[in-house]
Amino acid sequence: EDPEHALSIGDIMAADDEGDGAFTRHTGGVLNFGYTESAYWTRFDLKPNAGNDSRRYILELALPLVDEVRLYLVRNGKVVDQRRAGYEGDWADRDLAVPNPTFRLEPPPGETTRVYLRITNTNTFRLPISLWHTDAYIQKVSVDEAVRGILLGSVLAILAYNLFVAVSVRERSNVYYVLYLVSAVVFIATEQVHVVQLFDERPAILNKENLHFTIIMTWFWGLLMARSLLETKERSADLDRVIMLCLYCIVATFVLSFFLPYHTAMEWIVLASILLSVIMIVVSYLSWRYYNPAARAYFFAWTLALVGFGIYALTVMGYLPLNMYTSYAPQLGLTLQIVLFSFALADRIKQVQGEALNWSQRALANLRRYQSLFDNAIEGVFQMSLQRRFVTANPAIARMIGYNSSRELLKHNPDVLETCFVDERVRRLVIGQLETTG
Repeated sequence: EDPEHALSIGDIMAADDEGDGAFTRHTGGVLNFGYTESAYWTRFDLKPNAGNDSRRYILELALPLVDEVRLYLVRNGKVVDQRRAGYEGDWADRDLAVPNPTFRLEPPPGETTRVYLRITNTNTFRLPISLWHTDAYIQKVSVDEAVRGILLGSVLAILAYNLFVAVSVRERSNVYYVLYLVSAVVFIATEQVHVVQLFDERPAILNKENLHFTIIMTWFWGLLMARSLLETKERSADLDRVIMLCLYCIVATFVLSFFLPYHTAMEWIVLASILLSVIMIVVSYLSWRYYNPAARAYFFAWTLALVGFGIYALTVMGYLPLNMYTSYAPQLGLTLQIVLFSFALADRIKQVQGEALNWSQRALANLRRYQSLFDNAIEGVFQMSLQRRFVTANPAIARMIGYNSSRELLKHNPDVLETCFVDERVRRLVIGQLETTG
């Protein structure tokens, strides 16, 4: 560890030659130092067999957001090659134009080549270092790019579909979901560093320095979506207070992030994200259990997301092996969460449509009951227009004025006042009321 960033390759080699324990052998899982501002040095030796024709290797650090990696190759006590790669570096200067820092190595057979790496990073500091044969690495990159493309493409397809749904339905929860998806896409694009290949310059919104703000905005829209989808404001005051408290904490974190160091803000946001995920699982389960069947998909969505992040955390800590499945567990969990969110919103729309249909059926039933009372009343009941003509009339009024049915009365449609009001004074009073009040 180099907390002051003061050690050079000469200092490291001198301390290594003296054998004073400058390096500690690591035999566990992936090296993980959490969030730290220190620089770290690591070393290993390469000695291909003399008869080995395949001595072309790719050294990969599977950490696309790493600030800087410096490579030093030493033979017979002398530095024979040194290179660098990192987040801010020009991709044209990299050995391979891929998100993860990589270096081509061709150590001579029969000789020992000592490899030193100096790594600095303000994000979570872990060192998943791998040495690949060239052909194996090409196959690995092909699979990685396919998986990343499928996951990101799925999220973009869901975003496009739900944008159409939000414009059509104009349901508040759908609008929040679209904004949540936009924030999630920005997060994935920032974390995977692919935007450098699409733009000449990295947009500020996709810079890793703003990654903590992206996570905060994702949570902000996600909590608003939860409040709307789970109907906590209307149906559960206690659960609504929990979500509102989480929203206040997110807003406070957003403000404090302008004043906190980047690594401190990121560490707090990661811990808060785990806590908020647990809270949302509990809230969605209680909502599903007691009053909202549509919350079922929402509960499983948060559960899958937390499982994905949990698998990755266990991998980083060395309890699970690092492979394609464990390394992509967070992205897979997030994608499944987004898919289940779509199901939850579909259930919500179906529920709203069912309620609207239920109210329509009730209104139709009430209209039928009113029509029955209207038709079977023994008193004469009618409506008339400002032009003094019948609009509706029940059978009783039709019989009173000499017609066989309401249809016959409406067909002839005589003057209402002349037909129903014999007294001229009453007729003038009715006319006055029609002219003044309608």
